[in-house]
Amino acid sequence: MIRTLLLFDIDGTLLKTSGAGMRAMRSAGRQLFGDRISWDGVEAGGSLDPLIFAEAVRQSRIKDAEKRHEEFRNHYLKHLERELARSGDQVRTMPGVHELLAVLRQRAETRGDLVLGMLTGNYGSAVPMKLAAIGVCPDQFTVTVFGDEAPTRAGLVALAMQRYERITGEAADPRRVIVIGDTPRDVACARAHDCVCFAVATGSHSVAELRAAGAMHTVEDLSDPQPLLALLG
Repeated sequence: MIRTLLLFDIDGTLLKTSGAGMRAMRSAGRQLFGDRISWDGVEAGGSLDPLIFAEAVRQSRIKDAEKRHEEFRNHYLKHLERELARSGDQVRTMPGVHELLAVLRQRAETRGDLVLGMLTGNYGSAVPMKLAAIGVCPDQFTVTVFGDEAPTRAGLVALAMQRYERITGEAADPRRVIVIGDTPRDVACARAHDCVCFAVATGSHSVAELRAAGAMHTVEDLSDPQPLLALLG
């Protein structure tokens, strides 16, 4: 059987937290480094959480900060939990997400021609918190790769393909691996492995910008499942 691996991004693709993630990072950074750390100019969209931290401490010229990364992560996770709770209804599910995931789950169960996966720059421990905020169960994603599991986003794609092979017993065909995200970095990581990039303009980048970045398929949002389903054949 020919199967397709779908790798969903989280922030900007499945949901928006109204800035809860960056507020939590700022609070964690302030807790560790006080006013010495600056987040100005750090581009978080499509990046990995460890790289966001690394860029902030680099530009802030904080020496030996990498030794405190684990401490930062632990503080961040505590702040994130509080920020998500405070945000409440401001945490929004992107259009069509629940409906699309339901269709994909049913197809995976009945036809078995797809594997539902997740590829995100979030710390692994942050993922259940964010998904719970919009009522999405993380257990439905068979293949998962998180931002603290590889040094680059392209590395996460390679790791996802390895895990797919280990789970299914078959090598992942890049032509049947679809990365679904909302930033040029999502596009770039897919193209680095000759995978398919399905870009959604629900983040901070327009359809035109995503096409210019090299996305093979672009939509305004996921409210219509047909463009993605058409790729499954």
